[in-house]
Amino acid sequence: MVGRPASAAEQRGYTGSTSTREAFPMLFNVATLLREPAGSGRDYVLQPDPPVHRGTVQLIRTPGGVLVLCEADVLLEATCSRCLAPFAYPAHIMFEEVFAQQVEVATGSHLPPPEDPEAFLIALNHTIDITEAVRQYSEMAAVMQPLCRPDCPGICPECGQDLSIAACRCERRPIDSRWAALAALKRTSNG
Repeated sequence: MVGRPASAAEQRGYTGSTSTREAFPMLFNVATLLREPAGSGRDYVLQPDPPVHRGTVQLIRTPGGVLVLCEADVLLEATCSRCLAPFAYPAHIMFEEVFAQQVEVATGSHLPPPEDPEAFLIALNHTIDITEAVRQYSEMAAVMQPLCRPDCPGICPECGQDLSIAACRCERRPIDSRWAALAALKRTSNG
């Protein structure tokens, strides 16, 4: 995935076929932006490259670095919590992160480190790689108990047969009488 400046047509929502121009995913050279006054900015369209399907990035110069505003549609890989089958599902992520400047562009002198030891940093060669930020926000967008489909029957608790593929031949045991009230409640809530 490579960022590139957004054309006027893409800013209005039109997209065409695109190709990658660099080898590094989600990497932006901000050397020129760091020489500009605070408030200056650049807009980019992310190229499709897993896990990102499409997205936009806005870089805005701040007094201490660059504010990155990213909005992207990603495809997350998961394992179904019922049948344990691998599958992928779409998610939408948005984030705003400040990448702290480590080196003054004009003089090459090192700047004091940011107060937050976990802060995102602009690399010494004046590039911003948003790969880790996209990964972290994708993890936060992940579903806690993903399902390959809403009506997934899961697996048999006795033999492990995937019930979406075939029914198992296990003998169904009667429900323990201590759980009967919960079984009745489940039947009424499911309609």
